Amino acid sequence: MRALVILCLLTAPLFGVAWASPSEVIFPPQKMPLKFSHARHLKHQIECDFCHEQAPSSRTGSDDLIPKEEVCATCHQIDHEGKNPKAMSCASCHILGEGAIANSPVPTSEPPVAPVEMPPPNLHFDHQAHVERQVACTRCHDMKNVDLAGRAQLPQMSLCLSCHNSLRGKLDAPSRCSTCHLVEPDGKLQQHFPSGTLTPSGNLRGDAHTLEFRTNHAAVARDDERYCENCHRKDFCLSCHNGIVKPLDIHGNDYVSRHAIDARRNTPDCSSCHRAQTFCLGCHQRLGVTDLATASSSTAFQPLGTKRFHPDGWADPSAAHQPNHHAWQAQRNIKSCISCHREETCLECHGAKSGIGALGKMQVNPHPVGFARSPRCQSLKDKNERVCIRCHAPTDTHLKCQ
Repeated sequence: MRALVILCLLTAPLFGVAWASPSEVIFPPQKMPLKFSHARHLKHQIECDFCHEQAPSSRTGSDDLIPKEEVCATCHQIDHEGKNPKAMSCASCHILGEGAIANSPVPTSEPPVAPVEMPPPNLHFDHQAHVERQVACTRCHDMKNVDLAGRAQLPQMSLCLSCHNSLRGKLDAPSRCSTCHLVEPDGKLQQHFPSGTLTPSGNLRGDAHTLEFRTNHAAVARDDERYCENCHRKDFCLSCHNGIVKPLDIHGNDYVSRHAIDARRNTPDCSSCHRAQTFCLGCHQRLGVTDLATASSSTAFQPLGTKRFHPDGWADPSAAHQPNHHAWQAQRNIKSCISCHREETCLECHGAKSGIGALGKMQVNPHPVGFARSPRCQSLKDKNERVCIRCHAPTDTHLKCQ
């Protein structure tokens, strides 16, 4: 699931707590000073919409679906004046306290009752759409053992995803984030509310936005870039990944002297922020850890000493049989070589033309034994003979692949 999978993540509390209760960001805290038992009413076979009569036609999550007193009066005799001892008083359902509505239309001699406060959720929800698809109330709200229901009885996103997923289940429910979550004008999920900031919990993809996530988010980002784009724009990523301003928590102290280990192990990790031909090569030239032939014709960046980037014997012809020789590494991954070196560096030793570079006369053959008589030679020559002429003179007999 590419889009709606973030629904599960965004409805859990900050810093990745398991689905113990709905997020207070999505569903702000409520105050329900009431006395009521759903379980007792369900035992009398009372249907949900008998009391919640507005629910089947509700189209928004902000609708007030708590039954009014006239609904309760259908079954219960109510006496506000306290004259009938067999009737229900305010205290039968309400907790008495301060804060009652001053201009209550119902005359009563009882103490004021504490008001019910249910802030609207930061979420879209359409009861009518679910009713039309014959989704039973009990599938989302299981109240058979519940007395007073509140936020804890709201359905969790794991239940929502049983229908709302890209696999298109039995109900063919849409899997877009905007189906339930509020979005900004540009289509990104709305994250900031008066009740708090919405962040993934990490329950599905390990993407809890904790303090460590800033340095450990690469695996989640590689898995599905569009998943991150539900909340983040490209410029958000580039604020760190532009290779210009380095956040202090990305590389540790003295990383310059230790970065070669990471660079050899996983070059793509470096290139996500740094450009090899400018950032890396420029530093290596200034510090003298790259070959002079790699530098431009300008003398602005002359090597300050001998080459220190490669180990001893790296280019020694007599050590070509050793695994730390550059021939082995070049055959294994030539791309790592050309990130620093130009063709002229290789031609100093491997050029068949006697005038190439200061060491051109060495003419070290880069081809294996018998290459000139192999089908491989003829195949490369037929595809692009100009590659061969880069090292061989037009009169060179080796160009005939015989």
